[in-house]
Amino acid sequence: MINRYKGEHMNVTKLYTLLILMLVPVLTHAQWVHDDTFQAHQDSLSDVHGVAVDGEGKIWIQPYYPTETIVMNRDVGADGIPDTLSTRVVYIYNPDGTQASYSPLKVISYADGSADTLGRVWYPDETDATDGGKYEGYSGRGITADSNGDIIISAYNRLYKVDHTDGSGIAMVDPSAGCSLTEASTDSANNVYVGCVVASAGPLVKFGADLTGEETLVTIPGSYSRDLQVSADGNTIWWAGYTNAAIHRFSRDDEFSSFGDADTVLVGMKSESFDIHPVTGHIWVGAGSMNDVPAAPWTPQTWYSFDTSTLGTDNETPLDSLHWEILEGDGPFDDARPRGMDFSADGMTAYVVSFATSGWGSLPTNKSGAQKFNSAAGNSNELINNLPKGFTLDQNYPNPFNPTTNINYSLQNAGYVTLKVFDMTGREITTLVNGRMNAGAHTVTFNASNLSSGVYIYALEANGVRLTNRMTLIK
Repeated sequence: MINRYKGEHMNVTKLYTLLILMLVPVLTHAQWVHDDTFQAHQDSLSDVHGVAVDGEGKIWIQPYYPTETIVMNRDVGADGIPDTLSTRVVYIYNPDGTQASYSPLKVISYADGSADTLGRVWYPDETDATDGGKYEGYSGRGITADSNGDIIISAYNRLYKVDHTDGSGIAMVDPSAGCSLTEASTDSANNVYVGCVVASAGPLVKFGADLTGEETLVTIPGSYSRDLQVSADGNTIWWAGYTNAAIHRFSRDDEFSSFGDADTVLVGMKSESFDIHPVTGHIWVGAGSMNDVPAAPWTPQTWYSFDTSTLGTDNETPLDSLHWEILEGDGPFDDARPRGMDFSADGMTAYVVSFATSGWGSLPTNKSGAQKFNSAAGNSNELINNLPKGFTLDQNYPNPFNPTTNINYSLQNAGYVTLKVFDMTGREITTLVNGRMNAGAHTVTFNASNLSSGVYIYALEANGVRLTNRMTLIK
């Protein structure tokens, strides 16, 4: 799915441990406004693995599963009719939501006259009972754009480099590890970096801009991962091993040095996607999903922006954030697993995509796993202090509580306000405020006498800005 930006019982010891971690309020999409004018119309785009914005501002969207069909050069039934098979593709959209002339991209053609079927690879020397050869579907694993705006496509264990102007092939390589690949990343010289998704230890490798000269840089500890990011100079690598519940960072002094062992930053995040803002250079990190719930204070289905110089220090404070917009159903969360993010060249628009977004099936206007968000601040500084002054949501008191607690919030200006409580699955428990409120300080009492012990989320929304926090009920 693509968006264009936009209770468990526990013992008391565990609850108090959680409380220590939950003292920081979480800000979501303070400066980003969901833009529902962008529509990716494919009904089957509920499982998306990648998004990239090319050198002309077009949006490339990569599903994981087959979404189209293709006529193949074979006739298994010997009936004189070429076989039609399902295939993976990449969709290319103009900023207005219309498809580019060469979308969907099914076949990558090269200057020498050769061609690759993007989602169906033919192995003529391998046989099975029906083919006399083997066609294998290559699932979408991630896409990225280099500094020229050309597109690097991870398709199972193969990398393609594609000219963004017409979808023609520039280069192709099968990395020697032979593993399912992560999304790739590039440095300012357009060198390409990629690793393995699988949980066992594996190499992180580098290719030249023409996808030649494979070089192993580091061995990644065992962890499932979907993405990585590389600094412009190629001397820092951030690895999103989401099963590690942290980000691993590899560094070296210069291109002539070796990378050392990884250090750990952003502990508690279970990230499946990264991106670097093209203007500020800040790193945007997905925190996790309801399938892999991050630790407090990080919120599922939210990307956070950081100055990279603060990572690994006592000041790992997010500068901004963007939350996957829930367009139907109750609660702030659904089954989406954020898998990709990219920005327009001016940094004013963000596109985010998600996997496993089954809830979109009934939406008539946007059934895809993509969303678009526009900067509400009118700039791309990503400063958290652009929040409306006087708009606050305090930690509830007492906390932990049983069975009542007070929630204080303040408004600088009068406006329509909602204050809701959710459980950790995203199910709405109750609405505490739903109406127009005057400016100033307000207190609401929440009675949880009918609820079980556990952690709950309360969310305040006013004038398009949303603040959330967590509270702990102990009985």
